[in-house]
Amino acid sequence: MRSLSMRQTIRDVGDRAGVSVGTVSNVLNAPHLVSAQTRSKVLEAIEELGYRPNRAARSLQARRTLSIGYRLPDPGPGTALDVFLHQLVGTATDHGFAITLFAPRAGEDDLDTYLEVIRSGDVDGFVLSGTNYDDPRVEMLSGLGFPFAAFGRADHASPFPWVDVDGASGTAQAVEHLSGLGHRRIGLVAWPSGSESGDTRVKGFRDGMAAAGLEVDPELVLRTENGFERGRIAGLRMFKSANPPTAIVTVQDELGFGIMTAATELGLRPGRDLAVTGFDDTAAAAFMWPGLTSVRQPLDEVARVLVDLMVHRLSNPGEPPQTMLLHPQLVVRDSTLGTGR
Repeated sequence: MRSLSMRQTIRDVGDRAGVSVGTVSNVLNAPHLVSAQTRSKVLEAIEELGYRPNRAARSLQARRTLSIGYRLPDPGPGTALDVFLHQLVGTATDHGFAITLFAPRAGEDDLDTYLEVIRSGDVDGFVLSGTNYDDPRVEMLSGLGFPFAAFGRADHASPFPWVDVDGASGTAQAVEHLSGLGHRRIGLVAWPSGSESGDTRVKGFRDGMAAAGLEVDPELVLRTENGFERGRIAGLRMFKSANPPTAIVTVQDELGFGIMTAATELGLRPGRDLAVTGFDDTAAAAFMWPGLTSVRQPLDEVARVLVDLMVHRLSNPGEPPQTMLLHPQLVVRDSTLGTGR
């Protein structure tokens, strides 16, 4: 049971865990330096005592703000990043850091917003998301030497810490699942070329088709932007082709929802006459009827690792940046079951 009679100190935690004050500090600020067994004992003591680090005191001692900046993505369909943001805040709190959210004002350039936050001195570093080829944020922050860690890779010459999900593995899993059900004419609805994450998912589709011994029909590969209506239009176009597909892989759940709606409008039954897969496994995927088979990204793990990398980077600025590629999982639902040929 937690003791609430007085504010607990880092020395109290050390006494309870049977370790030094320095070891407790390492668990809070540089957990990679501590063995898993010792880390577990210290975290258990922290929980038992209800200890919370004095953030203001730590900030003065370390000459840091103990805050990590995160630029809120522009509003869009789906809620995939809700899990990511929730875990980002939770993990930062566990490390004794805060997440400072910001967004450009109307008409303000995105890079100017980052520069404004840097000049304010309110954050020690940034977590980036949605990185792409030649990402200007990566270029600018690397040039300034300002710490950051990114959700997503970029083709920047200088290495930087990143965590990403293997999108190619995700779409390849979808193709393997569909081909295993007996589908031979499998279509793809993807984003326009030039998106690193999108191009990776297209590569996974092509690799999956090759592994299954299937040819990719160019007429069944459509490129479009995000969104339900874009998916619906792509579906209507694909279904009206001379030799329509029996299954369609999409790179986003909203596109998959649009595909299923288009099929219904034409008298087809998704999950029976047509198989559809999505990507991101948003909450709506489970509530649709039929439920949408979708690729689930481990966004909670992405957020945890990103914060760990960021804190490690701040504590060890001279070390080479670390990277990690995580694997997604295909969640099978009724939108593909019962559709085998």
